[in-house]
Amino acid sequence: MNKEMWLIWKQPVTRRRYKIGILKYDGNKYIFEYINPELNDAKKEGFKYFPGFDYIDKVYESEKLFANIATRLPNPKRPDYLEILNAYNLDRDSSEFEILKATKGRLITDNYEFVPSFDTNKIEFDIAGTRHCKDVKKCMDIININDRLVLKLEPENEYDENAIKIILPKKGKEYHLGYVPRYYAKYLADLLKNNVEYSAMVQSLKFESKFSDEDINVFVKLIFN
Repeated sequence: MNKEMWLIWKQPVTRRRYKIGILKYDGNKYIFEYINPELNDAKKEGFKYFPGFDYIDKVYESEKLFANIATRLPNPKRPDYLEILNAYNLDRDSSEFEILKATKGRLITDNYEFVPSFDTNKIEFDIAGTRHCKDVKKCMDIININDRLVLKLEPENEYDENAIKIILPKKGKEYHLGYVPRYYAKYLADLLKNNVEYSAMVQSLKFESKFSDEDINVFVKLIFN
């Protein structure tokens, strides 16, 4: 299991995501620290600090998952706790780190999430920008788990030269579902430019989720020759 996660902050107005920190677990303790270069960019856009990690230059350590992160996980005392775990393919034996990885520690009250660091063999992510793509509504009744997806570089994108469109080819048409999240786009774009083969498919669908960018979860396996 990947024992490193990135802390992402989403600018409330522009919705642009910035990678501002790294959370690691070495088997004995958890370590958190802020990272650049995107931290400085985020600060210019209004970011101050993640609640509980008030000092930008400090390296935080704890034998247990930091309380300010653990409180972002589903509360085991909730009557629907098992249903929540099941929705994320988890169970009671899942560790806090596994639950954080699956739920991303998202809260509807702020703009933070924890995502796994980029894996050069396989990555999973929620498609970004689905609420801005009209094609998503057009294909909600025809898209299925395990449907094949196509990744297309979009170097002319005015917001990100590493932008990658996610296309659903279905019934002779191509539906634009959204984009690879910005925090993964550069890493994946570099590989696609080098013609690395891949297999991309729909892993889960949650159109009823309260988080708009949980609509479609994608699994991408990279194949190196």
